[in-house]
Amino acid sequence: MDITLKQMQIFRAVVIAGSITKASRRVGLSQPSISQQLAKLEERLGTQLINRNRTGSVSLTPSGEYWFKFSDDVLRKFDQAIDEHEKRYVDSRVFLRVGLSPTLRGRFLSAAARIASEEQGFAKFEVSYATTSTELVEQLRLHQLNCVIVNDEALAEDRSSFATALLFRDPMVLLVPARLGEAMVEKALQKGVKPAQLDPALTRYVEISANVPMRPVSDAWYRANLPFATSAFSATTYIAAAEIASEGLATTHVPLSLLPSLPNSVRAQLRAYMLGGMDRSMVLAMPKHLMTLPGYANIFRQLTDFCRNEYSLNVPADSVLALPVPDRARQEANATRAAASL
Repeated sequence: MDITLKQMQIFRAVVIAGSITKASRRVGLSQPSISQQLAKLEERLGTQLINRNRTGSVSLTPSGEYWFKFSDDVLRKFDQAIDEHEKRYVDSRVFLRVGLSPTLRGRFLSAAARIASEEQGFAKFEVSYATTSTELVEQLRLHQLNCVIVNDEALAEDRSSFATALLFRDPMVLLVPARLGEAMVEKALQKGVKPAQLDPALTRYVEISANVPMRPVSDAWYRANLPFATSAFSATTYIAAAEIASEGLATTHVPLSLLPSLPNSVRAQLRAYMLGGMDRSMVLAMPKHLMTLPGYANIFRQLTDFCRNEYSLNVPADSVLALPVPDRARQEANATRAAASL
């Protein structure tokens, strides 16, 4: 059968991306070209591999499931063979292609570039941003990246394919315009408070992208604690959400790790409050076969050490406040403690 690696790569990219439109952006081909290659592959095999839905998304047929697994295995082995060939017969150069969310720009990015450049055999450092961890994992699977920092949940289905290291727990914080005093924030958290009694910024919030795993948790927090607040703004990145809040327009949720990367002009206009029970685990992931190469393995270890020992401690403890306890909640808590002591 005249089946090419290119056809298998395109087929795999469409399945991973979930649609031909999204795959087009990832593989750098037009949608008609992708559709044409898929049609040729299905013609060679004499069977339909994917169902094209009205919404543009795709689903696999039974034969598609079989050929996706086969293509994924073949392409992974092929990429590993190329890497091994370069290691044994070409050179030991290091090409680090790092994928990050915009949250980790700034100090982390500069440290990663320094660590890579100091490694023997260093050839090139590339960085790519994506708005969600899921997108970064997709690019890692497609071998467009070879090192990513992502939310641990995004690796659930692919963990066995990668070497991973837990870097730090990243709690979520509530960002409030700095001009609002703590008394006003505490008042907003009281049961039964009327929106008219509050600063307008406390009656609006910036919702984060629906593709971000923390979105449902964030929405639930607002329903429970600021039920009168409306999602008047929406942002695809946490940095954009923070910038909107810094204008005094609304509140929002962002990960604590974002704070060191915010420009001073933005950070000065915000007050951050710690939120209990809302955090995520950030992990470093790299294809397992690269860990057999000393250069990549050493970079993996150094990035892990940097994140655990320096970056995660980069936010001064006094820069994040405890969330104010409303008077009513405080009274109930005191009453509970008093009853327990009897």
